[in-house]
Amino acid sequence: MTEFVLLFVIVALSGLIGWVDFNNRKERKDLINRLIAKDNQELVNLELADKTKIEAKPEEEKEDLVPLTNMTNDEFDEHILKGEENG
Repeated sequence: MTEFVLLFVIVALSGLIGWVDFNNRKERKDLINRLIAKDNQELVNLELADKTKIEAKPEEEKEDLVPLTNMTNDEFDEHILKGEENG
């Protein structure tokens, strides 16, 4: 029974530490934005920039890229010559 109580206390303290760390980071970010901003409009812009989420989309593989393991020496030479002709 005491093990469950200790487990509960440890989990609660871990959650509390995580919550405090999250709030400290948020307050630190707000303080830095306030120190950097020259006027109210710039402060609003900095806060909006922090809220903006950037989604990374995977780039499509280019057709001219071919793995070297699948190429013979002759195919490699052809790709090199074609690349020199294009630019």
